[in-house]
Formats: sequence, C-alpha cells, structure tokens
Amino acid sequence: MKRFPVVLTALAALSVLTASVALASPGGPAPQSGDHHQSGNSHQVLTFGGPKTPITHVVEIFQENVSFDHYFGTYPKAANTDGQPFHTLPGTPAVDGLLPATSSSLPPSLRHAANLLSANPNAALPKRLDSSATGLPGSAGGQLTCDQDHNYSDEQKAFDNGQMDKFIESLGTGGGTSPFGTPCNRETVMDYYDGNAVTGLWNYAQHYAMSDNSYGTTFGPSSPGAINLISGDTGNVDMAHIANNPSIATPTSPNADLTPNGKGGYALTSDAQPYWDDCSTRDAVALSGKNIGDLLNEAGLSWGWFEGGFRPTTSYQAALEATGHAGQSTSTFVPDEFKAAEFNKAVAHSSNQGLCNAVSPVGEGLGGTGQWGYKDDYIPHHSAFEYYASTANPHHLTIPTNSKGHDTLAGLATIGTDTQSYVGGRPQFDTPNHNYDMSDFDQLMTAISNHELPAGAMPAVSFLKAPGYQDGHAAYSDPQDEQEFVAHTVDEIMNTPDWKHTAIVINYDDSDGWYDHADPGVLNPSLSAADNLTNTTMTGATSGRCGPNPQATQPLDGEQGRCGLGPRLPMLVISPFAKSNSVDHNLSNQASTIDFVEYNWGLPGISGSFDQAQAKVDRAARVPFDLAAMFQFTGRPTPALPLNPVTGQPVEEEDGPRA
Repeated sequence: MKRFPVVLTALAALSVLTASVALASPGGPAPQSGDHHQSGNSHQVLTFGGPKTPITHVVEIFQENVSFDHYFGTYPKAANTDGQPFHTLPGTPAVDGLLPATSSSLPPSLRHAANLLSANPNAALPKRLDSSATGLPGSAGGQLTCDQDHNYSDEQKAFDNGQMDKFIESLGTGGGTSPFGTPCNRETVMDYYDGNAVTGLWNYAQHYAMSDNSYGTTFGPSSPGAINLISGDTGNVDMAHIANNPSIATPTSPNADLTPNGKGGYALTSDAQPYWDDCSTRDAVALSGKNIGDLLNEAGLSWGWFEGGFRPTTSYQAALEATGHAGQSTSTFVPDEFKAAEFNKAVAHSSNQGLCNAVSPVGEGLGGTGQWGYKDDYIPHHSAFEYYASTANPHHLTIPTNSKGHDTLAGLATIGTDTQSYVGGRPQFDTPNHNYDMSDFDQLMTAISNHELPAGAMPAVSFLKAPGYQDGHAAYSDPQDEQEFVAHTVDEIMNTPDWKHTAIVINYDDSDGWYDHADPGVLNPSLSAADNLTNTTMTGATSGRCGPNPQATQPLDGEQGRCGLGPRLPMLVISPFAKSNSVDHNLSNQASTIDFVEYNWGLPGISGSFDQAQAKVDRAARVPFDLAAMFQFTGRPTPALPLNPVTGQPVEEEDGPRA
C-alpha cells in the first residue's frame, strides 16, 4: 500500500509549536541562509546559540532489525492469551497496521480495508509469535527466532514494484536452525508480536508519541542504517581506506558491501565493518564527508556514542606490549593489527574481534545461560562513528577509572567534550573522541542522579546502542532482553533532573526483512546494479531500477545505490514534550533524528544527506522538522512513566499509587 507525506490539518498545533519556539528564543537573530530549514508562510525559524525548543538533551536509542508490523501490526489490540496482560487506554488512536485501518482519524492515504491477517498478498498469512522463549504448543513460535534476509537488493525484490507480496520467497530464511535447534521456516518472516511480548514499547506508545509512517532511509542491513542515522549519506565510501576486499555489487550478484554510485565511487549497501576500528577483523571500509558529530563539534556542543561492549577486553597499550609494538603512537592505525594475537582465547565463548571480546548468553532475560549460544557484546558494524576518521576512537581508549574499575567523576565530567587532537591536519586518535561503553552512560546517569555531577554533564546529544544480546536482532537477541535494556535506560534518564528537558527517540537500524505491508514509494531514486525495486525481476539479473529510467529527478548528491525509502520501522518519542497517546502520520526516516538536532540547535544540513530530502517533504507538510507533530511545547508536560524492565509494565500500576 502506497504511503505518502501527510499534510497536517490541525494547523493550530503548528501555531502552538512556533509560538513556543519564539518564547524559547527571545531576541534571537534573524534566520541565516545556511539553515536548510527555510522560513515559510506558517512559521519562522530562527538561528541562535541556544536550542530553539525547550529540549536541551536528545537521546537516540538505536535498536536492531524490527519492522513496524513485526512489533506494532495489531496495536493496540493484544491477544492476552499469554505473557504480560495489555489493556488499551481509552482514546488510543488507530494505526495503519495489519488489521483493517478504516478509522477517520487516519489520513485517507493511509487507510485500507483489508485484514492482512486473513487476506494477504504473500504466500502465507502472518501469525502471532508468543511471549515464551521457544514457542508454546500450537504457536507459530516464541521470542527466539531465526534471522531473516535483509539485504539491500533482496528487500527491494520483496517489495515487488510496490505489491509487497514476495517476502517469503525473497527474505524468508529456509535454511539453518533457530537458537534452540529447530529448522528455520521461510514463512516465519511474516510473523509478528503483540503487547503481551513487546509490553514495554506498547506502554510507551500509549503514554507518549509513536509514528506509523517512519521508514529506513534506504534499503539494506545494519551498516547503512547506522550511517543514515548519523549522516543520512551512505554514498561516499572512502576507497583510500578499505581492508580485506569488500565485495562489489553486480547485476547477477547484487547483495554486496559496495555498489557503484555512478560518480566513480561507491555506496555502502551492506555490513562491511568500520575501517577505523581495532575490533574490526574482516571486510572494512571508511566513509568521507561529514556526520552530525562533526557539526556538533563545530558548534561547540557535547555529544557521545555509547555502545555495549565498546570497552575493550584487552587495552590498546596491553595489546601493543603483547605484540611487540610497545611505544607505538595512538596516531598510528593499522587494520587488523591485533587479529592474529587471538586475545579472544582469554575470554570463553568469544569470537576473534581484536581488542573487543566480551560476550553474553543469548536469551539471558528468558533464562539463557548458554544453552542457546553466546553473542559478542560489541558489534563493530553497528558502531557508526567508527567509519569516519574525524569521529572515530579506533583504539577504544577509555575515560579514567579507579582501582575498582569504575569511572572517576573527573573522567565522567569529560564525556561528550573529549574531541581528539590533530597534528598537521592528521587525527591523533588520542582520546575517547566521543565514543564510549554503555556502562559509561549508566555511570554518568547515576552520578547526575546522585548530584555528584551537574545536570549539564549529560551530553546535548547521545546515541545509545545495546550490547548484542539486548539489541533486538533476531537469532541472538529477543524482545524480552531488548525491553530490559530499553526500559532500564529510559528509567535512569527519567531519574535525573535532565529528564524535564530531554527527548528520547527510539528507532531501528533495519527491518531484518520482517514483513511490513507499507510501501513508502520512491523518495530517492537509484539506477545501480543492486537496484530491483521497479520492474522487479525474480530471477537472474536485477532490473537495475529504483524509480524510472531515465530518472525524472536526480538522486541526492547525484549518487546511485541509495534507493529509498526502505521498509517501515518503529519510531517513538519519549519526552515531557511528547504528545501523549499519540500516533504521528507524517513521513519520517532514520535521518529524522539528526534533522531535529539540526533544527533545534540551528546547525547547517549535511551536504547530500537525506535530511535535506526530508526537509522538502516537511515544507510540503508545513512542519518545521520531520518529527514536529510528535511534540507539544506548551501546556502541562507529559509525566514520566517508569517501567519495570522485566515486565514492561508501569511501576505505579504494579506498586499501587504513590502517596
């Protein structure tokens, strides 16, 4: 079903928003021509030193491999036959999901009368996955599932000219076994969870704002999604810095690391690891151009990327000594320098990831102790800023710790501001450079909550990435472990004084190939060897088309290999300024978080980025930034909703009202 940008009919909401911006910026200077959000008839955008809204902290929780229908296809209706009970709040708005979407609250372009659970264009019907680990008797399955195909070209094939009818043939996994040993079934790609398993996210949707019209910026797996999150541009691979022969797409072998971009260069279309990382040990690439970290540095704003497992199990200095390179400068970077050292042998169940070999049991929140395998905590190709020399911490340097291994307060106080130094224009890689472990974020929140550090110690912009077993990715993670990470993280932010000026965005890096019925249409066309969205071929060579040929409009920065938008993904905003129990129908994508950051702090857009393409859509929809309709900046703030990370239920409902 085609999805198009939705124009807000409630222009009063826009008036409220712009009024609040004016209140938040008394005496601000006139708009600057460098701001890509131009003034329009319905609002005026100001550029000034402070934020344009009351939001002073943006936190992105970037999870893994879930489509909207996979988690929210029957929202807000749960079966309530197992797992946590879920009961819908009065007045919950409709979404465009698997059930008939005919409510007048939905814009006409998002409505459909079909019940996709009983009449579906694919070769099998979607089935409910239950809340157990491995599936109850008679169930389609539980929380531990096989991973699905989510390659750039194969996802386009599943879309099949917008008919959305080839998911089983193109993306369903029919070989191999699940974490608990049962054969994978291609038809599982169609299946979904409800609020009895993804209870926490459904409760956040009930009390804050969610979008049912948000998409992957492009097609493809995790690495393109991570790059789209921080720069919105996957088309500028730095071919001077690659390792281990990244694969290149051809019409008959289209699912590859790199796709020719039509300008003599390449676009990143698969999961090559980041070049600038001592924990990368296979095919790796770097990217050129700017990302949001560069813009924040230029503006003097604090920021950080926090990822589970980023803290090395073997420090850089210890690794140099063990390999006979003691005294080597941090400015020296050698790809795969520590791969042959096999430091992983000192960590049971780990794979060889250079300096980073921490692991956790799969399904820990479901009782996993190793019977379902283990997963690396750190996953290099999820670490977005490591692809750029300007924002990388290749040696995984850490902030200072005390004798017990805990971060010092002085070290925590440097988080977000420790940009590396340069000598003769060359990066020295001599600081953490805004890249940290998730434990650093946890300790920072604790220090702020305990008033050991001021609220200002929280970065203006934080990107949070769970350790592998908690990131939601099928085959090695699950909804329960994901919920425990997300709810714990949101709870600790709500417990700080910063909460009252924070916006938390929950979004995903890709769909994992899980079925979703929504077709966004082509926002950015592409004619590359890997493309097969338009005039789709099911066998042999690809059609080479995403959109018309010849192209009616030029792709962003003239780069091919960036076909988008891709599959529909969950998008939630949790904030005192988020609308409560609200569903936004305006178009957004993975780059929408940086679009808001650029808007809020008056930063210029990134050349060639999807934030620029979406800005055109915003002007048509008469909103100042992609996610504007998910916020309200006047009136009473939306209260904090702490959740029990294990149950996903509101704490007050479990404990009773507080005195």
